Amino acid sequence: MKTRDDLMRVSRGYWESRAILTAVELEIFTVLGRRKFSAKVVAKRIGADPRGAELLLDCLAGMGLLTKTGTGYSIAKAMAPHLTEGPESALGMLRHHAALWRTWDRMTEVVREGRPAPSRSSFRRGPAEARAFTMAMRAGALRLAPGVAAELNLKGRKHLLDLGGGPGVYAASFARENPGLRVTVVDLPDVAEVGREICREYPDVADRVTFHAADLDQDDLPADADAAFLSHVIHGQSEDEVRALFGRVAAALPGKGLFIVRELFTGPDRTTPPSASLFALNMLVNTPAGRTYSTRETAAWLKKAGFATTTFRRSKAAPDADYILARK
Repeated sequence: MKTRDDLMRVSRGYWESRAILTAVELEIFTVLGRRKFSAKVVAKRIGADPRGAELLLDCLAGMGLLTKTGTGYSIAKAMAPHLTEGPESALGMLRHHAALWRTWDRMTEVVREGRPAPSRSSFRRGPAEARAFTMAMRAGALRLAPGVAAELNLKGRKHLLDLGGGPGVYAASFARENPGLRVTVVDLPDVAEVGREICREYPDVADRVTFHAADLDQDDLPADADAAFLSHVIHGQSEDEVRALFGRVAAALPGKGLFIVRELFTGPDRTTPPSASLFALNMLVNTPAGRTYSTRETAAWLKKAGFATTTFRRSKAAPDADYILARK
């Protein structure tokens, strides 16, 4: 930010965010679907105050999410694939963001007291929460996984562990990109159960994608793989937990084994890129000890765990993370 206007724009940025998340929580987009309704009809269907519903619908139309024709509202054509259920739907991730709102709202007390905010969105809280979280991760992975699988060279690898692979979308993409590759998704039992369900959508690779229920924070890993992929996991862990996990991965992989860590890494001073330092705050309010880590410290921990070489690589396929490739 360079000007007062920049400061004010960012400071009130939550106005737009809150309008979208309220619409998601009230199921406005689900009610509309591919149809057009008046504000009065929408208000009745979502059980809301007519005045409040109309003002919110007008705002959403002004933002370009809805189209208003006369007194009727419908989802804007360009946004329909993302605001209705389907392969390009963003609703799962938006519901996740709505759940995160409550923890971010308590950031002041979290910073003051040093404890994460109470959360209902943790995948460790039970089957319902695990399902909601895993479906949200699926929504994000559907768009990115094919490109990630295409830009990572797994030629000659026989068995890949997708650690914390949740919905299995990356696993299926790796299997499709590499016809001779078996992929085992390692995740918590409740998450793995949802992942198995999701992977029925990939019958062409169903015989090469399997799930292994385990806790990455404490359980040993399957020992017959020659590569491992860890995407967006370590930011939820403490430094000690990251080091321990790297050690278990190193123990599970054979000589010349490949370990790919995909993360939103920071620079050496942990201030840039801004998306990474902001995400560290997300971990502050939602986890006891998580944060984003720098490429330098992550590479050092990998070498100490037993990996001989580490290479940093930018991702062209996905803007939300880069890679460190570690080899034994």
